[in-house]
Amino acid sequence: MQVHLRLVHFFIFSIRNYMNSIQDLIGLQKIDSQLAEIEELLGDLPIKVTDLKNKEDSLTSDFERGKARLKEIALEQHKTEMNLAEFKEKIDKLKDQLFLVTNNKQYDALMLEIDHFKEDLDSGETTELELLEEKDQLAEQVKSQEQSLESLSKDLSSQRVKLEHALAASSSEKKDLEKRREEKTKELSVNILARYKRILSARNGLAVVSLGGRSCGGCGAALPPQLVAEVKTLMTIQNCSICGRFLFWEKSE
Repeated sequence: MQVHLRLVHFFIFSIRNYMNSIQDLIGLQKIDSQLAEIEELLGDLPIKVTDLKNKEDSLTSDFERGKARLKEIALEQHKTEMNLAEFKEKIDKLKDQLFLVTNNKQYDALMLEIDHFKEDLDSGETTELELLEEKDQLAEQVKSQEQSLESLSKDLSSQRVKLEHALAASSSEKKDLEKRREEKTKELSVNILARYKRILSARNGLAVVSLGGRSCGGCGAALPPQLVAEVKTLMTIQNCSICGRFLFWEKSE
């Protein structure tokens, strides 16, 4: 009689322990599914905002470098103009001196100096043209960057507003779910929780499923009759022999 009572007590204890564990798993799965839905609602907004910010930073850097180079070009142009004016003035003075020379040696020396300054003048004029071309191209590029930057900044601002609204709408609910999840995980054994986390990660966020007749509600695989029977006896937690998900039986079936 005592042995019989012990068996009954053990059976009742096992069922209660199973029911508590499987209900905790089901509850944890529901919470994780809700958290996943919130993340899905946010979608790729955080990534979009980050990408746009990176593009804005890169474009801003190029834009600022372009403006700085335009200032440098302006200084170089001024310096080149001053040098050209100086070369022309020296050439004119040397040409005037040609009328005052008294011998060929003096004449040749003056012509050598004139040729030297002419070379400097030609080089300076080439530099002047190169600077002008660079300035025109860069000015057009900077103008285009400024327009792109303005458009990008507006887009970034719009995406940030959307993200802030989405975060604000989900923040309270997410905090509540995360708190409930933490409490729920404490009710599970370390071993079962570790198994749950592995399956959740491996099976696209779905670790706990109900029986679909004699099939797994997750992967749809037909289950051995003995496994189905064990799930329905409510004695021990069972897993699908194919996908590994935790199985439970809904009596409404």
